[in-house]
Amino acid sequence: MAPSKLAAMLAIAFVICAFAAVPTATAYPGGAAEPPESCQTQINYFINCLARDEIRQQCCSVLGDRKCLCQLKREVAVPCHPHRRHGSPCPKNKPPVKLSELKSLPCFQDLKCY
Repeated sequence: MAPSKLAAMLAIAFVICAFAAVPTATAYPGGAAEPPESCQTQINYFINCLARDEIRQQCCSVLGDRKCLCQLKREVAVPCHPHRRHGSPCPKNKPPVKLSELKSLPCFQDLKCY
């Protein structure tokens, strides 16, 4: 292959790579990035991740906002006691994880919630 053709192909490849590296935020009106997921959605992703033992230690990366960690910690910290007479189960919105499970994860070890 001739050196001029090789240089032209490399230049085209460089331009294509440069455009591919541009953040997608410019595709939205006003150049704004996508709004972050709600805390409840992030918590749901996190809980689903915890259900998979092989990736449990990497689940902290699912939560993008530390205040969502605090919200989850508050939700889990409230004990659930079945009703004395009816023995009804815990509310459906209570996360199915225990505080002791969360404390073993790196993102909860130094978490300070106010």
